[in-house]
Amino acid sequence: MKYANEGMDCKKYALLLLQKLWIPVLAAFIGAVLGGGIYLFVHVVINSNRQYQAQSKLYLDFAADETGEVYQAYNGYTWNDLMATEPLLNLTMSYLPEGYTEEEVIAATTAEILSDLRLLTITIKTTDAARTAEILGATDRALVDFGQQEKEFISIEIYRETEPQVEAAGQRLLQAVMLGAFLAFAAALLGMALLYVLNDNIYVPGDLKYVTKLPFAGYCFSGREKTGGDGIVRPDEEKRAAGADTVQEMAPKRPERSKHKQSLREKLQQDTERNLAYLAKETGTLMQLELQSMQDGAPKSELKEEQDDVRKADGILLVVPYGKMDRATLNYKIEQLTLQGCRIAGILIRDADMRFMRWYYNHL
Repeated sequence: MKYANEGMDCKKYALLLLQKLWIPVLAAFIGAVLGGGIYLFVHVVINSNRQYQAQSKLYLDFAADETGEVYQAYNGYTWNDLMATEPLLNLTMSYLPEGYTEEEVIAATTAEILSDLRLLTITIKTTDAARTAEILGATDRALVDFGQQEKEFISIEIYRETEPQVEAAGQRLLQAVMLGAFLAFAAALLGMALLYVLNDNIYVPGDLKYVTKLPFAGYCFSGREKTGGDGIVRPDEEKRAAGADTVQEMAPKRPERSKHKQSLREKLQQDTERNLAYLAKETGTLMQLELQSMQDGAPKSELKEEQDDVRKADGILLVVPYGKMDRATLNYKIEQLTLQGCRIAGILIRDADMRFMRWYYNHL
């Protein structure tokens, strides 16, 4: 329940997500390629799904009409209905050989008035080029007959007919590409968000407070401490100074710069030095103990039997690798060290990502 009620550091998770934003972007690109590829494969490559399209343009010569009702009656919506009803459908079927059904003809036919009311566009789509041509020819001849039969028309003339061609991907391909990109981007973003929420690795001091009440002493960086092969930081392998002298050796002072010129790393190190000096004054001799992450193997004791000097130290500073150790592992190691009689004075986080720190501590 403690972990369930601790809340979320939304700022930390957002920054971690932004650092890996290239992953959902790459996923979106891959999704777009897959979406377009699947569409082309299904609708173009596979013969059974290939669509053939043919078009014709017909000129509608209306009879004189002072009221204008004829023009209103024969609009784009009306023509689609007329193509699927008598007498036009019966005329079309009369020009088609056996083997064609009314349902097939209705499904294949689209009638449109695109701009000029006198210009009708007929579009036929089927999965077979020959059937497309047959239905288009029959439809056009039926319309010519219709123009001769109905009093609203003087005539209907065929201006142009096209040969059946494989339907271009066009807008549907773009839609498939956009859909693939969106789904992949959303899935990657959701997956990363879930992983970061479940990730309890230690990045900032707030990640420590639900594991231990030990004070956070600050951030430390590689290359500034003298570290022995056993993972224990000593000011000198042959002798150990006491109190503040030990702290000064572990974190040597640097020439101070004006505050407005100091980098965030220098500010963090100065804060760490002050904290270490205070802990050394209150506790005594301090030693740093590098903790190993679980990635380095199964949980094990950080101390060897010959390292009794660490157990005898006045205080130990645990050094946690940035982003490489989870809270459960840290809690386990603290319990083990406490059981072995070590006096733990505080915790340091080592080698923090300064780009992340600059965004996280944007007011420092």
